[in-house]
Order: sequence, then C-alpha cells, then structure tokens
Amino acid sequence: MRATEDIVVVVQLDGRTISRAIPSLARPDVFAVLHGFLHSGWAITLTVEPSWSGKILEIVAIDNGHKKSLGRRTVRVARAGSIIHGTTTGELDRPRHGDSLAGNVLHVAGWAVVDGEAADTVELLLDDEPPIRLRRGEPRPDIVAAEQTGLKFDIGAGYSGAVPIRGRGLPSTLPLRIRATGSSGNVWMSRPITVRIEESAPLPSLPEPALVRQVPPRSPIDSRPRIAVFVHSLDLGGGELYIQELLLRLATKNTMEFLVISPRDGVLRAELESAGFSVHLGSPMPLEPKPYVDRVTELCSILATWRCDAVLANTLATFIGIDAALSCQLPVVWAIHESFDIDVFNEAYWGRQLPTEIGDRARSALRGADLNVFVADATRKMFEKAEPTARTRTVRYGIDLEAIATYQDTHDREELRSELGFTDSDRILLCMGMVQERKSQFALLHAFASILDKSPHSKLIIVGFQPTPYGLAVRKTIDDLDLGNAVRLVDVDPATYKWFMISDILVSASDTESLPRSILEAMAFGLPILAADVFGIPEVVEDGINGWLFEARSGSALSAGLLRATAATDTTLAEMSRACRVSSRAFDGERFAVEFEEILIALARKGANEP
Repeated sequence: MRATEDIVVVVQLDGRTISRAIPSLARPDVFAVLHGFLHSGWAITLTVEPSWSGKILEIVAIDNGHKKSLGRRTVRVARAGSIIHGTTTGELDRPRHGDSLAGNVLHVAGWAVVDGEAADTVELLLDDEPPIRLRRGEPRPDIVAAEQTGLKFDIGAGYSGAVPIRGRGLPSTLPLRIRATGSSGNVWMSRPITVRIEESAPLPSLPEPALVRQVPPRSPIDSRPRIAVFVHSLDLGGGELYIQELLLRLATKNTMEFLVISPRDGVLRAELESAGFSVHLGSPMPLEPKPYVDRVTELCSILATWRCDAVLANTLATFIGIDAALSCQLPVVWAIHESFDIDVFNEAYWGRQLPTEIGDRARSALRGADLNVFVADATRKMFEKAEPTARTRTVRYGIDLEAIATYQDTHDREELRSELGFTDSDRILLCMGMVQERKSQFALLHAFASILDKSPHSKLIIVGFQPTPYGLAVRKTIDDLDLGNAVRLVDVDPATYKWFMISDILVSASDTESLPRSILEAMAFGLPILAADVFGIPEVVEDGINGWLFEARSGSALSAGLLRATAATDTTLAEMSRACRVSSRAFDGERFAVEFEEILIALARKGANEP
C-alpha cells in the first residue's frame, strides 16, 4: 500500500461492513517519518448498540482489492450511545492557581482523558524537580456527564497524589502543571499555574506529660519481662495480622508477659484473649495538642501501673505509644510497615493535617526508638534517608507455613473450584486485600477488561470489598464494563486460604506496599506473583522466575503484565509455582518470632539495667 488516495478504511462487525472512511486528515507526525503521507489520517464515529456485545469489531484497510487488518477486538458494551473517539482533555482540580499551601504536604487531584481513554501515566511537574508519578485510574463519576469528554461510563480518568514538600528547598512561589500521557504516546498538559508555599510559624514544643514516674521495681516472684504492645486496630488487615501472628507465636514460648493496648476493637481481640493476652481498649489518639498531652500522661500511668519493662509498637499510627514509652524512659521497638513519608501518612490516616507539634512527635519517635524494624530493605532505606540518626533493622515477615501446608494436604483444589463456581479450564487471577485507592483495584479492572479478548478463559477474583465510595465505584465498574462473567467481587473474608487454593496467579496493582502478607501467603500456596515493582516486592519477586513485575502507576504496564501472566503456559506456571514454594521457606513464622523474642528480651534487660 502506497498512495493514501487509493486506500479505503472500513469497519467490520463480525465480518459485515458497517462504516468506512477515506484517509484525508493531516498527520504531520506520520509525514515527519514517511514523507508523502501527510493526509493519511482518518476518523470514524460509531453509534454502539447493545446487540454488539460479544461480537468482533475489526478495522481493515483496502487498497485495490488487497486487505490489511489494522486490529480487531471483542466488543463489550457498557451502555449504548454515541462515543466520541480521540478526545484529549482534562482538568487540574486541586490546587488552583494562586492557592496558598500551608503544611508539609501538597495534595494534587484532577482528571485527564487522552485519545478518549484514561491516561496511561500522569505526572506532576514541580518547578525543576524530576517528574513525580501520580496515582491514575481513579473513579470520577462526576465527569461522565461532561459533554466534551463523550464518556458514557466511568473510565477511571481521575488522578491524585500527596507529595511531601518539607525540606525540599522549593521556592515560595511554586510553578506546577500536570502531564498526562496516553498509551499512544499523545500528551495532555494542564495550564501552568503557580501556588504559594507559606512558612509555618515556629510553635512552642509540647509540655512534658505530668505524673510521669519511674517504673516500680519488678517483683521477684515473676521475673518474666512485661511487654506493652501498642496496636492501631484489632480489625482484619495486613498490619493487624502481622502483630497477631507474632504475638500468638510468642505466647507459646512463655518467656514474656504482654499487655495489648488498642484504640479500636475488632475481631482479633477474642483470639488474643483466648491465648491469655490482656487487652486494654482505649480511645483514638487526640488530634489537638492539649488533649494529646493528656492522653500521653494517661498512657504513661498505664505503663507504670502495669510495671512495664519494654514497649513494642506496631505501624506508624501508634507513635503516641512510642511517645509515652520515651516519656517513661522505657526501651521501645517500633515495627513499621508503611512505605509512606511520615507527613503524607499522617494526613492520609488521620484525615487531616496534624498540628505540627503533634506531627513532629512521630519524627521524634522514629529518632528516639531503640530500634525501628521494617519488613523490607527498601522501606528501611527510605526512612533512614528521612531520619539518618534512626536506629533501624530489617526483620522479614513470617507466616504460618505449617497451617498452609496442612490446608493444602486436606483440601482438593478441583472440588473447591467447583464449590465456588469455577472450572478447571479457568485461569484464575486473585487480588487479595482491602479494596481501597492505593490498592488500585479500579485500574486493575480496566486493564483486565482490555486483555479479555486475548485471554477469554481468564477470571479475576477481588477479595476485600467494603462499601466505601471507592468500593462502590469498583463494584459499579464491573457492571459498566460488562465483566460480570469474568470478575467476582468478594467481601472482606477472614477465610482466605480457599481463595489462594483455587487460584493460579496472585495480582497486586498496589502502588504503595512494603511487603504485603498476601504475596507471602500466595507464594506458600505456589502462586506466581504479578505485581507492581514497588518497595519490598522486588526483594521477593524475581521477574520471570517466580512471577512478573511491572512499572507502578502505568496503565499500559499493568495491561502488559496481565497479558504476560495470562499467556504463560502450564509448564511455565508449574516452574514458577515450584520457585515460589522454595522462596516461601524464608517466610517461616517461627524464625520471625525467635528474632523478635531476642530483640524484646534484650530491650527489657536494658530497661532493667541487666547485663
């Protein structure tokens, strides 16, 4: 095919021509490469009917009787109506031009459509800083009605980001704009704006808690160290299951006594109490300075009354427990799971910007703790860079390998599949974790829909649904994309083993993870891992060996990863499964408990001034 005037482009539905066009639109980008083909572009607008669903749509170029297919796809009709193709537009909703920013975190939000689709990547261009990748593929039902987009359902055009600005040396008048890139390489740029960064006025430090006193001497009757354990919740979640696994194993050793202190009750309390743990249910951390100091004083009184020897705090959300321990001059170890800048975490977790004098207590807790423990080297290094004087160590997560092996020995995979409504021919991908923004299940659904025509036997199970606005948007998208036969959305389920047992591959689209428990358990079940290459995940997932890695916050990279995983042969999956089982031996929960036991006993002796 040479001269475009001899070419006709036709659209065929199941082999029947339904529209045609003659190339006549200017394409200077093509002309720059292939001189003589300036007017080689074409465009066709179609009115989609519900009856098209499941049929094959193919674009064919015809030149003097010679045909060349330009691509074919299976049609999945969400809603009928006219669709505008090629629309490129967007908006930066937050911040606005001239806004003044007070605090440590810049919040960015908006939406972008490139070539009629959600942008593949979205970047924040901030002064002379390197581009900062934002989270993309977020629900934006509000823009569906916008006429200029032509959208008929929520394609996930939203983007957002929380960017730490403390200590970056940014100018007081800060220029910024958004760059959204489509899978075609086309780009939408927001209008440049400037915002003002306000310097926070220096604040007086918080007063020391009243009634702080030395821990009374230990009774000679029971010489076991007493360890107070601060947790943020007793609900089901990765951080909660981490400490649950550790405490239940330490209880069997009977070398320490424990008091668990939690501001929130949950289903895990019953198991702890039945194992002999004392559980104190308190209240959420106050978010204003005076009540915060009062709460630290109360916690100090609890630690002193119980004659505590050392403190273990679990997750960044428990820094008030570290603060109380340091006020009582007790040795303390902090188990940190979150791969977030502290300021970004505080705003995201507490739902607002903390007063600086409280937020800074989290940083002083990091510096003051006798040891900060991380599950991944990548997360440890991030915190070391932020607080170089912090004492740090990586302790690998542990899971119950024996329980997993027993479950596999006593359950039949084919029977479980049948009971849960799946067949042996299904290639099942499992996404295990709370349905929430950072887990990116919304973007995963859109990527999965894009590869189904090439992998029609693939099924996706998402376990962890909650009726939050994000969760409801995920559920609605399954209907919008006509994925009801290919995707199953499951509520939060404590009985996770059955889902691992019936699956072929675990997929994690999460853009912020240290090292999730779901990946470790999946590997113990022999499931190859498809995951974004963030923080600690590349430390256990080797691309092409026991799974596949893809670039985070990129729609095309996620789709390409899904294609790699679903196209893997049974032989490849079997080899990867064996590699996963070998790798999982390093996740033994007993080793994990022994390492923590040594840490805690050493700290308790330090507090008692023992050799």
